[in-house]
Amino acid sequence: MKRYLTGIDWIVNSIDYINKAQSGIGNHSELVLELKTPPDSAALKEALDNFNRRFPLLTGYPTRALNLCPYWRIPQQLPYQPLRLETIKLSPEADYLAPLALQVNSPFRNRREHLIFMLVESGQRAFLGMVFDHRLLDAKGAEAFLHCFQQFYENHTPLQLSSSCPSHLNRWTQKLLAGRQVNRFLLRITRQASLRTLPIDLKREPAKFRIIHLDETKSQRLIKKAYAQAGYLMFLPYALAKTIQIMHKTFEANKIPGSKYLIPVPMDQRNIEEAHKESLFNHFSFFMFDIDASKVNDSNWLLAEIKKQMYDQVKAKLPEAILNGSYLFRIAPLAVTNFILKLMSKKSFASFAFSYLSNTYQQSKLLGAAVQNIFHLPRTPKPPGIGVFFTQFENKLNISISYFEGLLSETQIDQIAADLEALADEEG
Repeated sequence: MKRYLTGIDWIVNSIDYINKAQSGIGNHSELVLELKTPPDSAALKEALDNFNRRFPLLTGYPTRALNLCPYWRIPQQLPYQPLRLETIKLSPEADYLAPLALQVNSPFRNRREHLIFMLVESGQRAFLGMVFDHRLLDAKGAEAFLHCFQQFYENHTPLQLSSSCPSHLNRWTQKLLAGRQVNRFLLRITRQASLRTLPIDLKREPAKFRIIHLDETKSQRLIKKAYAQAGYLMFLPYALAKTIQIMHKTFEANKIPGSKYLIPVPMDQRNIEEAHKESLFNHFSFFMFDIDASKVNDSNWLLAEIKKQMYDQVKAKLPEAILNGSYLFRIAPLAVTNFILKLMSKKSFASFAFSYLSNTYQQSKLLGAAVQNIFHLPRTPKPPGIGVFFTQFENKLNISISYFEGLLSETQIDQIAADLEALADEEG
């Protein structure tokens, strides 16, 4: 059965095309596992190769079927293409992030390559980076994918990764109504007031990153504070509110015009078991938060407003409408869809990117090496050109800042990083 692409898949393909036109790099991200000890690189290469041979769709590519629906084509006659694994050895004091950042800013070698691995050995520890194509995996799916890889390595049994998806050439009334709902929502939030966005330079520059690793004590302090102020399991609204306030300081200092912030936040309703079974392709939708810039410094108002908008969108089933309405994008060829998204991107739909991802990798080891931490290096698209991403592994939080050189000064990025790290030290 063909693996037809969903509407969200098709939009991700379009973003990939736009990114390549702007920077030469597609819609890439990198998942990094910190390992207590370096695994055997030859054994890792062999395990990756065995896993890759089981799933030929890992070297597929998007095309259109005779019914005009886009689908993921699995090549049958082409020669086998192994996964790339590069090993780098560094001194313990060297910057482990530099080679990982270089890898995520590198293009894939052809249209069949969607994964690149890098093993960075730094003293007694190691970092395994997996650069992944967002057309094949979303962030949650990337963690689930490596979980399944480790499960395959331990059990030496075939996995049943779901890779089928119907064409969804039905229920057009439902899709049209969903599209109308999303369109009306976007028109309302983009027309009411001017959006604050940083000036974007479309030069082909590499993405840069700052990583903040919070230890277990600081992480638990921050999570408990979020639950106390926002409610149990309400870490996302709390983290978003604090991030908006931190970014607001930078926007104010740079005298960025506009009267509101617009922040799309991806949400994924798959539980851990579903993510492990359906790790491939894209399964997320969005919340869209529309925030009055003049009230951002009122912490009580801001947190209440974020929670209200989240509850209102859940009640209106907006995330479901985005999923259903996005199928309409598949009607147009990719070039037309790209043209529409290019027109949309000239008037940015985001002040900055933001996400929060809880732990989906449920293995304690990878090829015998204990997993100490997991974090992400996502290349934020332009626009908005900058993003803040919270991830959680077991009892530890990591915060990634992704940005492009020239968007802000390095001193300002330093201040954003310091303010984010200080969240765990605040009283309250």
